[in-house]
Amino acid sequence: MEQQKSEHILIIGGPDAGKTHFGGQLYGRLQSRLGAYKITSPPENLTVFKEVLENLNEGRSAGHTNVSANEVLELNLADSEGGVTSLRFPDYGGEQVNTIVTDRRVNKVWVDQLRVSTSWMLFIRPDRLPVIEDIVNRGLPEQEILEQRSKEETPMKLSASAFYTELLQILLYAQKTAAGYTDQPRLVVALSCWDLIEEVDKKKRPVEVLKEKAPALSAFIESTWPQNHVVIGLSSTERTLSLTEADMDFVKRGPEDFGFLITPQGVLEKDLTVSIKILLGKN
Repeated sequence: MEQQKSEHILIIGGPDAGKTHFGGQLYGRLQSRLGAYKITSPPENLTVFKEVLENLNEGRSAGHTNVSANEVLELNLADSEGGVTSLRFPDYGGEQVNTIVTDRRVNKVWVDQLRVSTSWMLFIRPDRLPVIEDIVNRGLPEQEILEQRSKEETPMKLSASAFYTELLQILLYAQKTAAGYTDQPRLVVALSCWDLIEEVDKKKRPVEVLKEKAPALSAFIESTWPQNHVVIGLSSTERTLSLTEADMDFVKRGPEDFGFLITPQGVLEKDLTVSIKILLGKN
């Protein structure tokens, strides 16, 4: 088999963005050996996905990764054409992403990950992006409302587009500084929890949904990664699971029967391992 270069996928997602469920479901697909990629040798450490796999098998949500967690799952994979790829999936508490933006600092653990990363997978929940309002769809507020707003003092808060743009800029600068080169990693924007998007949006390609819900962020990505980015839709569990109550239909059918992604072309794909092909730039 032809040995390909080692790939390091950096998963970038804040709290409750869906990255942990994705990792567990992806590993389950790889372990089944029914998808586009297969595991050639069992990983030495399954700490990263141990809890999420157990919870999903019981029909429950895995909850949040501990804020201080920093684990890496190393996988050796083979594709259907015989190519071999070594992948490293890091897992961490999503609050660390928020801290990077609020503190404008990247710690050593992140710097080490950025130094070797070849692909970034940025998780964004479109159902959590606020609707962009203007005078056309919002109208002019009443005078009483304007007066009340002028009395209220609210702390400055970044919009979702500004937050993710700032995050990507910080990570790009940190990677260039740490690695000493200017080559950008491939960027895959994963619009997670796709099943929670309004029905009208599900008919659109993921890139169209991003442009609609976060136009400033979309424009930044297109100008910074003009030829080396894609946007996909993702639903790792295809439904909302409870932390405490088991979904017996999920248990009966098994986690491997749930989850899908929407390709950049807008095609629904049940094989979650196709995301690896996309991350490797083979889509």
